[in-house]
Amino acid sequence: MEIGISKQLGAFLRNPVAVKELRGRMRGRRAFVVLTVYLLIMSGFISLVYMAYASAASGPFGPDPRTAGKVVFGAVLGVQVFLVIFVGPAFTAGAISGEKERQTYDLLRTTLLSARSFVTGKLLSALSYVFLLIFAAIPLQSIAFLLGGVSFLELFLSQIIIAVAAVTFALYGLFCSSSMRTTLAASVATFAGALFVTAGIPLIVLLFSIFLGPILFSTASVGWISETLVAYVGLLLAATNLPATLVVSDQFLLQEDALFLFTTSLSGRSVWLFSPWPVFLLLYILLAFLLYWLCVRNVRRISK
Repeated sequence: MEIGISKQLGAFLRNPVAVKELRGRMRGRRAFVVLTVYLLIMSGFISLVYMAYASAASGPFGPDPRTAGKVVFGAVLGVQVFLVIFVGPAFTAGAISGEKERQTYDLLRTTLLSARSFVTGKLLSALSYVFLLIFAAIPLQSIAFLLGGVSFLELFLSQIIIAVAAVTFALYGLFCSSSMRTTLAASVATFAGALFVTAGIPLIVLLFSIFLGPILFSTASVGWISETLVAYVGLLLAATNLPATLVVSDQFLLQEDALFLFTTSLSGRSVWLFSPWPVFLLLYILLAFLLYWLCVRNVRRISK
């Protein structure tokens, strides 16, 4: 059993598409120059954020180190969210459609390489560099530990959420690339979908609450059941959004000391509420499997 698992893992890591693209991407100076410039920019950004916070602090003894640590942690996490939502899908949006445009797709499909191995190789080659950029910034987050205000649980939980989101968004870009004929169309569909999930849904919810909220909740007879339903709907919507999941889960962890569930009072009743991060992980993992299956199906259908 262990031998079979090791063989499958070895074949997974020796995927010819992934090896070929990683060698082409990591050879030369470009990859190392990009990584060095990225870390330098990240360091400068963190320094600017800290100095801006320090200058705005009104305390006689300078900024509170614990609060400054939270600011630094949030700044690095914001950059990682940007990488996951926009940079990762940018690598996969042209992975398959680019092969079609270069007229090399038919050659790849005439080999013994299966559709699943082809999709897996494209995904691995894109995610490897994205994860390199994400995890390279983790040592910079250690500054937050030196300043205080950030626990190991917060760091671990945030990186798990970021990693799952990175895989899902990359698979969405790969799905668009397998569905579209051109890289331009795949890129437009990828970024439009990412923007809709990240900013479109919160904007729609905000407009709904502004215009219809006073009408739905204008009466004084709104009971604890209605408030509970609104709270659950809000948490479920937060679980579909990466930034909202990170923010709300962190606030529940800090204010309620709740990793999964906690109780609160609504209209005099004690109600159980949940942290959105487990729902986010479950939803995005299921979505990742669905997108992977759709990519493999598209590649098989096109090859036929």
